[in-house]
Amino acid sequence: MKKLLILIFIFLFFSCPNEEGINPTEPKDVIELLPLDNEISGWTRKGEMDVAENDEQLTDLINGEGQVFIDHGFVKFARQWYQGNVADATREIRLRIFDMGDTTNAKDVYDAVGIGTETPWTDNNAGVEARIDETLLFDYKIDFWDDRFYVWVTIKDEKTPVGLNVAKLFCLNVSNAIRDTTESD
Repeated sequence: MKKLLILIFIFLFFSCPNEEGINPTEPKDVIELLPLDNEISGWTRKGEMDVAENDEQLTDLINGEGQVFIDHGFVKFARQWYQGNVADATREIRLRIFDMGDTTNAKDVYDAVGIGTETPWTDNNAGVEARIDETLLFDYKIDFWDDRFYVWVTIKDEKTPVGLNVAKLFCLNVSNAIRDTTESD
């Protein structure tokens, strides 16, 4: 009987929520994945964050670009601009994070938006799959998928190696934030 009570107590102890009533391993919301000011040293948020939680809001924010995400099960979207310095010049990063509901949708949208000319980022990359788009005239764009999220980072930096590394740093930051909640699941 004593052993049974101990087992019940252990079960109840480990199944109870933490003080806030939130499971700390529960996957994060897209808003929580956005880096805070100076979380990436020298980079601060510029302007208000944009958030979409339904098809109409997403279409209003990103116009025709939204349909592919809607078609693949979009759940929530957040967009934030950041400002910082690259080689003593002020630059901007645009970060978009889409919660696609599950890993299949995230992978499918990653495949759907690819144009085929990107370079795979395979050395210490963010996410499950990542790629770098160098076809933009002055910018680098990196996109990746990880768990149920599709992420897109663009740096306006006239394509310098330092700018590309900053964009990669943003990607790694978001990917690590995603993995901090999903690896223990």
